[in-house]
Amino acid sequence: MSPDSSRRTQARHALQWPVILWLTLVWVLLWGEFTVGNILAGLVIGVAIIRVFPLPPIEFHGKVHPWHLLVLVYAFFRDLVVSSLQVARIVLRFGYQPVNAVLVVPMRTRSELALMLTSEIVSLVPGSLLIEASRSTWTLQIHVLETKTEADVEAARQRVWKEEERVVRALGNAEDIARVEQPPPGGWSR
Repeated sequence: MSPDSSRRTQARHALQWPVILWLTLVWVLLWGEFTVGNILAGLVIGVAIIRVFPLPPIEFHGKVHPWHLLVLVYAFFRDLVVSSLQVARIVLRFGYQPVNAVLVVPMRTRSELALMLTSEIVSLVPGSLLIEASRSTWTLQIHVLETKTEADVEAARQRVWKEEERVVRALGNAEDIARVEQPPPGGWSR
């Protein structure tokens, strides 16, 4: 067994304390009481979940860039509010049938973490929903609300690429940052 695979095996079998603490917090919040019993039960359940359903390791080869991380968080909350208002406007128009589209958007990053974070952010913002994130093709397949014209479709792609760029600038390495500075794949303009 090579030292590399031995380290990966150990990482898989090690307890993932941040995840366990997060699961414990969720447990306590679900019960609505901050008691010693709830905390201990949350810890036991968190350990059991990690042991029964081990998460594959996602290696982080980037660097945290504090300013760009703040920009990412600000942009996420701004998009959350703006998109919520836009979706509410569509929903409140009785009898209106929005035109939707399913898009395959090629990513420039080759970081699993950046791909996952981009897909989560895209899915959390109202008006778009992640269908599939493919590491083999480095693409996101998303469902987008309100795409009447080609310009709307292109704007949706641009939003995904902008999100990818913010994620990579906040948490990426030099190689991925250089990738997002290049034009998007497939001949689409930036």
